Amino acid sequence: MMKKALTATLVFLSIFTFSLVTQAFSENIVASLDDENITIETLATYVDDVAGNNYKPWLNNQEGLRKLADFYINRTLLLEYARKTVAKNDTIVTNHNARSVDEDVMYLTTLLKIEVQDKVHVTEEDVSAYMKKNKMASEKQARQEIESERKNQLMGALVEKVRVGHEVKYFN
Repeated sequence: MMKKALTATLVFLSIFTFSLVTQAFSENIVASLDDENITIETLATYVDDVAGNNYKPWLNNQEGLRKLADFYINRTLLLEYARKTVAKNDTIVTNHNARSVDEDVMYLTTLLKIEVQDKVHVTEEDVSAYMKKNKMASEKQARQEIESERKNQLMGALVEKVRVGHEVKYFN
């Protein structure tokens, strides 16, 4: 009796999962963020308005669509977080009109300055150790590489932080 119930449950779940994937495919749904669908059309608009023409070819294959969906989701969540945490009277945000730049971009720029740029500190000892370890002669290059690595780590941690508590699904 238990085997029949388990088998019936597995069959039901398989049918349900298959129907969700089929529906997502038929509606050009690439991913979802907290049950809000992200379609190919949404990503095409994102490319046109934000990412730029260099990303248009990504709309033509599954791997590119997934990467674009990731970029879109990360930007959406970072912007949401920035609007909650960045002071509205921050000079970078308030100067957005003076530079004819989108307010969203200014919020994101301010967030990244606070959460990433301002937290990267490289000492002379760091540079010396890095140069010795990597057999480098250029202090400038060593400093840039260290800063880049630390910014990437901080950015990864920030993205992880803003994704917590959100449900992200991919359908391709």
